Amino acid sequence: MDTDTISAADSVATGIALDYDAGCMKRTRAFMGLVDRAVDSYGIALNYASDENESDALREAMAAALGRVSRGFAAAALDAVSRDSALALTAEQQLRLDALIVALDLPTAETLSCG
Repeated sequence: MDTDTISAADSVATGIALDYDAGCMKRTRAFMGLVDRAVDSYGIALNYASDENESDALREAMAAALGRVSRGFAAAALDAVSRDSALALTAEQQLRLDALIVALDLPTAETLSCG
């Protein structure tokens, strides 16, 4: 994959992920933390992948990257849902969602809840 393709994909992914609340610095920090984790995983997996079949190596590296951050994105999505005042969640429901968010991905939960 060439650099222009990666940059374009990154731009689109950033726009989609941050579109929910682009002005929220917590969401921006959480997203960028997930991006950093994905990049690390992708690079490590690609480094150790076999050179015999490039498409398999890229696929394995992408699977590693997505596997590393999928729970973080799920946690961020649940966090966004839990903060939607239109849902009028009870305190108990909010606590249950918070526990699930933490169980899914503690670093993302901590970033989203920092003051």
